[in-house]
Order: sequence, then structure tokens, then C-alpha cells
Amino acid sequence: MIIKGQIMRHSYHNNNKKTIPMKPTLTLLATLTFTVAGRAQPVLTFATNAPVAGTQYTINYGPYAPPGSAGADQTWDLSTLSSDSTDALELVAPSSTPNGALFPNATVAEVSSPVTTYYQATTDGIHFAGSDDGTSLIVNAPVGKYLAFPCSMGTSWSSPHGATFSYEENDVFRTGTVSGEADGYGTLIMPWGTVPNVLRVHLVNILQDSMSLFTMDYTYDSYIYYAVGQSYPIAELVNATIDFGGGAQTVQFSRWTGEMSTGTSATSNARNELRIYPNPASDMVNITLPGAIGTDPSVTITDAAGRNIRQERLGMMYGSIAPLDVRGLVPGIYQLAVTDGRGHRSATRLSVR
Repeated sequence: MIIKGQIMRHSYHNNNKKTIPMKPTLTLLATLTFTVAGRAQPVLTFATNAPVAGTQYTINYGPYAPPGSAGADQTWDLSTLSSDSTDALELVAPSSTPNGALFPNATVAEVSSPVTTYYQATTDGIHFAGSDDGTSLIVNAPVGKYLAFPCSMGTSWSSPHGATFSYEENDVFRTGTVSGEADGYGTLIMPWGTVPNVLRVHLVNILQDSMSLFTMDYTYDSYIYYAVGQSYPIAELVNATIDFGGGAQTVQFSRWTGEMSTGTSATSNARNELRIYPNPASDMVNITLPGAIGTDPSVTITDAAGRNIRQERLGMMYGSIAPLDVRGLVPGIYQLAVTDGRGHRSATRLSVR
């Protein structure tokens, strides 16, 4: 049995791609200006790094890379990171999501196919409120802290979190502890450039899901690199395991954003993103293709379990807009991805009612 979207996405990355049954993640974004604070140690605060609605990011996924050393004035070289897949991610108001009312304490929702993840940002940190993957609604109580405010080198924390939810008519009882420590700061070298005054956080999330017949144990161990003024991490290196009782499975991967200017407002970025309307839809949708998509585009629709439901070439197009018939799809949440003949890909979330 695979349970998706239950480990933080910070986040937890697109586990449909990484084959580990969780889509965690701290999936945090903000329309904030990146600032350089000289050689002083960086300090993350609510004012500079709390996530707010209205930001979009393209997230890259690729092979794992060594995290480097802890300590002051480090240089972490991640310039060799290579992307094997991408995901579109957007921060929105919880009230704009189908089940946002079930997360009354959430201040922001991270939408990324196939999971919507909810967070509560307060002056003392960022907390994981729960998730909705279209199969299981998980409302956390208590909520775990995934980033403390203020946070500088040497800051550490540990907090419990848990939930009771249903999966395929089975009751699941979750318990766990998330612990973090800011273990270093320095310069981060990315494939697209160098970022000074970066703070690194070592986060360990340990969970157990108990059901009537067996338990599942998860460990999500990651190194996360933050810059003051950008609440979504620049990069994250993940070592995750899951044990169904017959031996642990391990997966390692990296995830990172593009250049520091990648996080843009949803309004100003609209022309460069894949858009569909109406959404939700029940019969036909119109697909507005971004400028990066070229000739011979095809569309793939993937369900919440990561299965390809439909794949076909786009038919008659009207400029950059193509109609698509979605009748016959079971109501639910899907990922709709368009790929052109050169392999350029863009994806978004489709809701069918």
C-alpha cells in the first residue's frame, strides 16, 4: 500500500518521480526580495522568510549530492546538480483550495500535483498543518515545526506531530517527531550561480503509521539551504527511508529552484506558465501554452496515484490555445503536462468534477 503526500514536502519532493511513497515537503515560497547581508551570519525571521500566497516556482529534481560540512563560513559546491524532472509549484490562500476549510489554522497552501500541502506560519516558525492528495485528507494535530524563527547557526528545535486519517477505508494513526538544527552558514554554489550568506538547516522527520494489521516507519533526513528573503529553500538534499516491516527501502535525491529570480508573482508570470480553463471542469478545457512550448505538443494526464490516464497529441490549436475533452475522467485531481517535440515540458493541476 502506498500512502502519498504525507511526509512534508520541504518538503518532500515529487515522490511519484522518486518512487518513495511520500510527497513531503516544506514547500514554502514568498514574493520577497533577496538581500545580501554582507559577511554577517544570516538570520531567518518571520518578516523575511514566512511563506505568503501569490508565488510560483519551477522545482528541479535530480540525483543526490553530498551535503558538505557543517560550520561557519563554509563553501557548499552544488554546481554539478543535474535535473531529470521538474514540477510546477504555487503558493495560494488555503481558502482557494477545495478542502481549505478543514485546515483553519493554515496561512498558506502549497499546490503541486498531485498534493496540496498546508502550512501555518507564525512568529515562532513554520508548522506543517497537513495535506490533501485526493486520496487521504491528513489534518495534523499536533502540528510539527519545520523551521524555527528566528533561525541562525546553532538554533535547534524538536516537536511532535501526528494525525488520524483514512486510507482505502483503513484507519491510520500517525505519530512522529520533527527535529531541526541550523548547522552552518556560508556560500552556496549552484549550477546557475553563486549565493552568499546562506544558512543550512539539517532536518530529520521520523514518522510511524499504525494500522490494524501492520505499521510503516518513515525517516526523512535532509539538508536544506536558505537565503534571507526567499522562504522557499534554494536547495534540498534528501535521504529518505520507508520500512513496511520487511526491510527498509531507501531513496536519495536532490531538489532545487532556478535562479533567485525564479519565484515570481502569479500575475506577472501568467504568460510563461501552462494555464487551463475552466478549472474545475466537467467536459472541455482550454489549454493556454506557455512560450517555452514549441511545435508538436502532446498532453499527458496523470492521476493522484501517479498513473498515466491519458496521453495524446494536442489537436487543432487556436494560436497558443488548444481545447481538450476531459469527459470520461473520474472526478478528482490530476496533473496535466504538455511536452513539445524538443522535450520541453510544462505542467499544472487539473480538477475534474
